[in-house]
Amino acid sequence: MRVACAPGKVILSGEHAVVYGAPALALAVDRHMRVYYQSDRLPRLSWHAQERTHVLGLDKFAALRRRLDSHFERYLRGELSITQILKKPAELAFYAVDMARMVSGLDSIPRGSVRIDSDIPIGAGMGSSAALIAALLTLFGHFDDLDQLIQKVHHCERLQHGRGSLIDAATVCSGGLVRLRDGQISRPALAEQGLGEGWFWVFTGTPAASTGTCVERVRRAFSGSVIWSEFADVTTEIELRLGSGAPLAEMIRQNHRLLTRIGVVPATLVRFAEQVERRGGAAKVAGAGSVSGESGGLMLVWLPEGTPSTLEMPGDWHWGELKEDPAGVRLLDDQG
Repeated sequence: MRVACAPGKVILSGEHAVVYGAPALALAVDRHMRVYYQSDRLPRLSWHAQERTHVLGLDKFAALRRRLDSHFERYLRGELSITQILKKPAELAFYAVDMARMVSGLDSIPRGSVRIDSDIPIGAGMGSSAALIAALLTLFGHFDDLDQLIQKVHHCERLQHGRGSLIDAATVCSGGLVRLRDGQISRPALAEQGLGEGWFWVFTGTPAASTGTCVERVRRAFSGSVIWSEFADVTTEIELRLGSGAPLAEMIRQNHRLLTRIGVVPATLVRFAEQVERRGGAAKVAGAGSVSGESGGLMLVWLPEGTPSTLEMPGDWHWGELKEDPAGVRLLDDQG
Protein backbone atom coordinates (compact mmCIF):
# COMPACT_ATOMS: atom_id res chain seq x y z
CA MET A 1 0.00 0.00 0.00
CA ARG A 2 1.27 3.45 -0.94
CA VAL A 3 0.53 6.55 1.15
CA ALA A 4 0.79 10.28 0.51
CA CYS A 5 0.39 12.97 3.15
CA ALA A 6 -0.30 16.70 2.83
CA PRO A 7 -0.67 19.33 5.58
CA GLY A 8 -3.50 21.73 6.11
CA LYS A 9 -2.96 25.46 6.20
CA VAL A 10 -4.01 28.60 8.00
CA ILE A 11 -3.97 31.98 6.28
CA LEU A 12 -2.26 34.49 8.54
CA SER A 13 -3.10 37.50 6.37
CA GLY A 14 -4.27 38.41 2.88
CA GLU A 15 -7.26 36.14 2.26
CA HIS A 16 -9.46 37.64 -0.47
CA ALA A 17 -6.92 40.46 -1.00
CA VAL A 18 -4.48 38.13 -2.74
CA VAL A 19 -6.90 37.85 -5.67
CA TYR A 20 -6.43 41.59 -6.27
CA GLY A 21 -2.64 41.71 -6.30
CA ALA A 22 -2.02 42.15 -2.57
CA PRO A 23 0.33 39.74 -0.77
CA ALA A 24 -0.91 36.85 1.33
CA LEU A 25 0.82 34.85 4.04
CA ALA A 26 -0.14 31.30 4.97
CA LEU A 27 1.31 28.70 7.30
CA ALA A 28 1.25 24.94 6.83
CA VAL A 29 -0.03 23.33 10.02
CA ASP A 30 0.13 19.91 11.62
CA ARG A 31 -3.32 18.75 10.51
CA HIS A 32 -3.04 16.26 7.67
CA MET A 33 -4.72 14.57 4.75
CA ARG A 34 -3.43 11.02 4.24
CA VAL A 35 -4.40 9.15 1.10
CA TYR A 36 -3.89 5.38 0.87
CA TYR A 37 -3.81 3.44 -2.39
CA GLN A 38 -4.10 -0.32 -2.73
CA SER A 39 -3.82 -1.76 -6.22
CA ASP A 40 -5.94 -4.63 -7.53
CA ARG A 41 -6.93 -6.05 -10.93
CA LEU A 42 -10.50 -4.78 -11.27
CA PRO A 43 -11.16 -2.33 -14.16
CA ARG A 44 -12.11 0.57 -11.89
CA LEU A 45 -10.88 2.92 -9.20
CA SER A 46 -12.92 3.04 -6.01
CA TRP A 47 -12.91 5.92 -3.58
CA HIS A 48 -13.72 5.42 0.10
CA ALA A 49 -14.46 8.51 2.21
CA GLN A 50 -16.85 9.45 5.01
CA GLU A 51 -18.33 5.95 5.16
CA ARG A 52 -19.27 6.07 1.48
CA THR A 53 -17.76 4.36 -1.54
CA HIS A 54 -17.68 5.84 -5.04
CA VAL A 55 -16.61 3.79 -8.04
CA LEU A 56 -15.58 4.94 -11.51
CA GLY A 57 -14.75 2.59 -14.35
CA LEU A 58 -11.39 3.19 -15.99
CA ASP A 59 -13.17 3.91 -19.28
CA LYS A 60 -15.17 6.76 -17.68
CA PHE A 61 -12.34 9.04 -16.58
CA ALA A 62 -11.83 10.88 -19.87
CA ALA A 63 -15.54 11.66 -20.17
CA LEU A 64 -15.61 12.95 -16.59
CA ARG A 65 -12.63 15.20 -17.23
CA ARG A 66 -14.18 16.64 -20.39
CA ARG A 67 -17.50 17.26 -18.63
CA LEU A 68 -15.91 19.06 -15.69
CA ASP A 69 -13.68 21.17 -17.94
CA SER A 70 -16.72 22.10 -20.01
CA HIS A 71 -18.70 23.00 -16.90
CA PHE A 72 -15.86 25.23 -15.71
CA GLU A 73 -15.86 27.09 -19.02
CA ARG A 74 -19.61 27.59 -18.63
CA TYR A 75 -18.98 28.92 -15.12
CA LEU A 76 -16.48 31.45 -16.53
CA ARG A 77 -19.14 32.56 -19.02
CA GLY A 78 -21.67 33.01 -16.22
CA GLU A 79 -23.87 30.11 -17.32
CA LEU A 80 -23.29 28.00 -14.19
CA SER A 81 -22.58 28.82 -10.56
CA ILE A 82 -19.43 27.42 -8.97
CA THR A 83 -21.54 24.95 -6.96
CA GLN A 84 -22.93 23.40 -10.16
CA ILE A 85 -19.60 22.15 -11.53
CA LEU A 86 -19.13 19.10 -9.30
CA LYS A 87 -22.05 16.75 -8.73
CA LYS A 88 -20.29 15.13 -5.76
CA PRO A 89 -16.93 15.65 -4.01
CA ALA A 90 -15.55 12.32 -5.26
CA GLU A 91 -15.52 13.72 -8.81
CA LEU A 92 -12.74 16.10 -7.77
CA ALA A 93 -10.65 13.15 -6.58
CA PHE A 94 -11.19 11.21 -9.81
CA TYR A 95 -10.34 14.33 -11.84
CA ALA A 96 -7.07 14.74 -9.92
CA VAL A 97 -6.11 11.12 -10.54
CA ASP A 98 -6.66 11.56 -14.27
CA MET A 99 -4.68 14.82 -14.19
CA ALA A 100 -1.78 12.96 -12.57
CA ARG A 101 -1.92 10.39 -15.38
CA MET A 102 -1.93 13.03 -18.11
CA VAL A 103 0.88 15.14 -16.65
CA SER A 104 3.03 12.08 -16.09
CA GLY A 105 2.44 10.66 -19.58
CA LEU A 106 0.97 7.42 -18.26
CA ASP A 107 -1.19 5.29 -20.53
CA SER A 108 -3.79 4.17 -18.03
CA ILE A 109 -5.56 5.01 -14.80
CA PRO A 110 -4.36 2.99 -11.80
CA ARG A 111 -6.66 0.13 -10.80
CA GLY A 112 -7.45 -0.31 -7.16
CA SER A 113 -8.96 1.43 -4.18
CA VAL A 114 -8.26 4.74 -2.49
CA ARG A 115 -9.21 5.84 1.00
CA ILE A 116 -8.49 8.91 3.06
CA ASP A 117 -7.71 9.56 6.69
CA SER A 118 -7.93 13.25 7.49
CA ASP A 119 -7.98 15.45 10.58
CA ILE A 120 -8.33 18.64 8.51
CA PRO A 121 -11.84 20.03 9.06
CA ILE A 122 -13.82 20.07 5.81
CA GLY A 123 -15.02 23.45 4.62
CA ALA A 124 -13.08 25.27 7.33
CA GLY A 125 -10.61 27.22 5.23
CA MET A 126 -7.77 24.90 6.23
CA GLY A 127 -7.05 23.77 2.68
CA SER A 128 -8.66 20.33 2.82
CA SER A 129 -9.41 20.17 -0.91
CA ALA A 130 -5.92 21.42 -1.88
CA ALA A 131 -4.36 18.88 0.50
CA LEU A 132 -6.44 16.08 -1.00
CA ILE A 133 -5.49 17.04 -4.56
CA ALA A 134 -1.81 17.47 -3.68
CA ALA A 135 -1.73 14.03 -2.04
CA LEU A 136 -3.43 12.39 -5.05
CA LEU A 137 -1.16 14.06 -7.59
CA THR A 138 1.91 13.08 -5.56
CA LEU A 139 0.64 9.53 -5.12
CA PHE A 140 -0.17 8.93 -8.79
CA GLY A 141 1.96 11.41 -10.73
CA HIS A 142 5.52 12.44 -11.49
CA PHE A 143 6.31 16.15 -11.54
CA ASP A 144 9.38 17.98 -12.77
CA ASP A 145 9.47 20.40 -9.86
CA LEU A 146 7.47 21.88 -7.02
CA ASP A 147 6.14 24.76 -9.12
CA GLN A 148 4.59 22.37 -11.62
CA LEU A 149 2.89 20.46 -8.81
CA ILE A 150 1.52 23.68 -7.30
CA GLN A 151 0.11 24.78 -10.67
CA LYS A 152 -1.62 21.44 -11.21
CA VAL A 153 -3.11 21.41 -7.72
CA HIS A 154 -4.50 24.88 -8.43
CA HIS A 155 -5.81 23.74 -11.82
CA CYS A 156 -7.78 20.91 -10.21
CA GLU A 157 -8.93 23.02 -7.28
CA ARG A 158 -10.51 25.62 -9.56
CA LEU A 159 -13.43 23.21 -10.06
CA GLN A 160 -14.41 23.76 -6.44
CA HIS A 161 -13.20 27.28 -5.70
CA GLY A 162 -13.53 29.09 -9.03
CA ARG A 163 -11.32 32.15 -9.38
CA GLY A 164 -9.26 31.38 -6.30
CA SER A 165 -5.58 32.14 -5.77
CA LEU A 166 -2.54 29.87 -5.52
CA ILE A 167 -2.25 30.29 -1.75
CA ASP A 168 -3.77 26.95 -0.71
CA ALA A 169 -1.91 24.98 -3.36
CA ALA A 170 1.42 26.69 -2.60
CA THR A 171 1.17 26.16 1.15
CA VAL A 172 0.12 22.50 1.22
CA CYS A 173 2.77 21.65 -1.38
CA SER A 174 5.62 23.71 0.10
CA GLY A 175 5.06 23.54 3.84
CA GLY A 176 6.19 26.16 6.36
CA LEU A 177 5.47 29.86 5.85
CA VAL A 178 4.48 30.85 2.32
CA ARG A 179 4.09 34.29 0.76
CA LEU A 180 2.14 34.81 -2.44
CA ARG A 181 1.83 37.97 -4.51
CA ASP A 182 0.88 38.31 -8.18
CA GLY A 183 1.36 34.57 -8.63
CA GLN A 184 4.93 34.66 -7.25
CA ILE A 185 5.61 32.25 -4.39
CA SER A 186 8.34 32.69 -1.77
CA ARG A 187 9.23 31.18 1.61
CA PRO A 188 9.90 33.97 4.16
CA ALA A 189 11.83 33.02 7.26
CA LEU A 190 10.14 33.02 10.63
CA ALA A 191 11.95 34.42 13.67
CA GLU A 192 13.80 31.79 15.69
CA GLN A 193 10.86 31.37 18.08
CA GLY A 194 8.41 30.99 15.20
CA LEU A 195 4.96 32.35 15.94
CA GLY A 196 5.61 32.12 19.64
CA GLU A 197 3.20 31.05 22.37
CA GLY A 198 -0.51 31.59 22.67
CA TRP A 199 -1.62 30.88 19.08
CA PHE A 200 -4.68 28.75 18.38
CA TRP A 201 -7.10 27.84 15.62
CA VAL A 202 -10.83 27.82 16.38
CA PHE A 203 -13.24 26.10 14.02
CA THR A 204 -16.61 27.85 14.12
CA GLY A 205 -18.42 25.42 11.86
CA THR A 206 -18.68 24.89 8.11
CA PRO A 207 -19.74 28.16 6.46
CA ALA A 208 -23.18 28.34 4.89
CA ALA A 209 -21.58 29.91 1.82
CA SER A 210 -18.84 28.14 -0.13
CA THR A 211 -15.44 29.69 -0.76
CA GLY A 212 -16.40 30.23 -4.39
CA THR A 213 -19.60 32.01 -3.39
CA CYS A 214 -17.70 34.29 -0.98
CA VAL A 215 -15.07 35.12 -3.58
CA GLU A 216 -17.77 36.01 -6.11
CA ARG A 217 -19.75 38.17 -3.65
CA VAL A 218 -16.63 40.11 -2.63
CA ARG A 219 -15.59 40.53 -6.27
CA ARG A 220 -18.93 42.07 -7.19
CA ALA A 221 -18.84 44.57 -4.32
CA PHE A 222 -15.13 45.40 -3.96
CA SER A 223 -13.21 44.51 -7.12
CA GLY A 224 -12.30 48.18 -7.76
CA SER A 225 -11.95 49.25 -4.13
CA VAL A 226 -8.86 50.85 -2.54
CA ILE A 227 -9.36 48.55 0.47
CA TRP A 228 -6.94 46.07 -1.08
CA SER A 229 -4.03 48.48 -0.57
CA GLU A 230 -4.96 48.58 3.12
CA PHE A 231 -4.87 44.78 3.22
CA ALA A 232 -1.46 44.88 1.51
CA ASP A 233 -0.02 47.27 4.10
CA VAL A 234 -1.22 45.08 6.98
CA THR A 235 0.15 41.90 5.42
CA THR A 236 3.54 43.50 4.72
CA GLU A 237 3.80 44.63 8.34
CA ILE A 238 2.84 41.16 9.59
CA GLU A 239 5.59 39.62 7.44
CA LEU A 240 8.16 42.03 8.88
CA ARG A 241 7.07 41.23 12.41
CA LEU A 242 7.12 37.47 11.77
CA GLY A 243 10.76 37.81 10.69
CA SER A 244 11.79 39.97 13.64
CA GLY A 245 9.73 38.35 16.35
CA ALA A 246 7.83 41.57 17.09
CA PRO A 247 4.26 41.32 18.50
CA LEU A 248 1.51 40.61 15.96
CA ALA A 249 -1.66 41.23 17.93
CA GLU A 250 -2.43 44.77 16.72
CA MET A 251 -1.93 43.79 13.08
CA ILE A 252 -4.26 40.79 13.50
CA ARG A 253 -6.89 43.14 14.92
CA GLN A 254 -6.51 45.49 11.95
CA ASN A 255 -6.82 42.55 9.57
CA HIS A 256 -10.02 41.45 11.30
CA ARG A 257 -11.55 44.89 10.84
CA LEU A 258 -10.76 44.90 7.13
CA LEU A 259 -12.34 41.46 6.68
CA THR A 260 -15.40 42.66 8.56
CA ARG A 261 -15.69 45.62 6.18
CA ILE A 262 -15.84 43.37 3.11
CA GLY A 263 -18.64 41.37 4.69
CA VAL A 264 -17.11 37.92 5.23
CA VAL A 265 -17.19 37.83 9.06
CA PRO A 266 -20.55 36.65 10.43
CA ALA A 267 -21.93 38.52 13.45
CA THR A 268 -21.26 35.57 15.77
CA LEU A 269 -17.57 35.73 14.90
CA VAL A 270 -17.45 39.50 15.30
CA ARG A 271 -18.74 39.10 18.85
CA PHE A 272 -16.22 36.32 19.53
CA ALA A 273 -13.35 38.52 18.30
CA GLU A 274 -14.54 41.31 20.61
CA GLN A 275 -14.44 38.86 23.52
CA VAL A 276 -10.90 37.82 22.61
CA GLU A 277 -9.81 41.45 22.41
CA ARG A 278 -11.25 42.18 25.85
CA ARG A 279 -8.87 39.48 27.14
CA GLY A 280 -5.97 41.35 25.52
CA GLY A 281 -5.81 39.01 22.53
CA ALA A 282 -6.59 39.14 18.83
CA ALA A 283 -8.70 37.05 16.45
CA LYS A 284 -9.58 37.03 12.77
CA VAL A 285 -11.16 34.80 10.15
CA ALA A 286 -8.47 32.66 8.55
CA GLY A 287 -9.97 31.76 5.21
CA ALA A 288 -12.83 32.83 3.01
CA GLY A 289 -15.20 33.39 5.93
CA SER A 290 -18.87 33.46 4.97
CA VAL A 291 -21.33 35.92 3.48
CA SER A 292 -24.32 34.18 5.09
CA GLY A 293 -25.19 32.14 8.17
CA GLU A 294 -23.57 32.18 11.62
CA SER A 295 -20.52 29.97 10.95
CA GLY A 296 -17.38 31.28 9.32
CA GLY A 297 -14.99 28.37 9.16
CA LEU A 298 -11.62 28.90 10.80
CA MET A 299 -10.44 31.70 13.05
CA LEU A 300 -6.87 32.52 14.00
CA VAL A 301 -6.66 33.42 17.70
CA TRP A 302 -3.91 34.79 19.91
CA LEU A 303 -4.37 34.86 23.67
CA PRO A 304 -1.74 36.26 26.04
CA GLU A 305 -3.00 33.95 28.79
CA GLY A 306 -5.04 30.75 28.84
CA THR A 307 -6.65 28.87 25.98
CA PRO A 308 -9.92 29.18 24.02
CA SER A 309 -11.53 26.87 26.60
CA THR A 310 -11.71 29.88 28.93
CA LEU A 311 -13.83 31.82 26.43
CA GLU A 312 -17.57 31.74 25.89
CA MET A 313 -18.30 30.07 22.57
CA PRO A 314 -20.91 27.71 21.08
CA GLY A 315 -20.64 24.10 22.15
CA ASP A 316 -20.09 22.84 18.60
CA TRP A 317 -16.98 25.00 18.05
CA HIS A 318 -13.65 23.31 18.62
CA TRP A 319 -10.06 24.45 18.77
CA GLY A 320 -6.44 23.40 18.86
CA GLU A 321 -2.95 24.80 19.28
CA LEU A 322 -1.48 26.30 16.14
CA LYS A 323 1.68 24.39 15.22
CA GLU A 324 3.68 24.66 12.03
CA ASP A 325 4.42 21.79 9.65
CA PRO A 326 7.69 22.69 7.93
CA ALA A 327 7.22 19.99 5.28
CA GLY A 328 4.78 20.04 2.40
CA VAL A 329 3.12 17.14 0.61
CA ARG A 330 5.19 13.96 0.66
CA LEU A 331 5.09 10.21 0.16
CA LEU A 332 5.27 8.20 3.36
CA ASP A 333 6.99 4.88 3.82
CA ASP A 334 5.17 2.01 2.13
CA GLN A 335 2.55 0.71 4.56
CA GLY A 336 2.74 -2.82 3.25
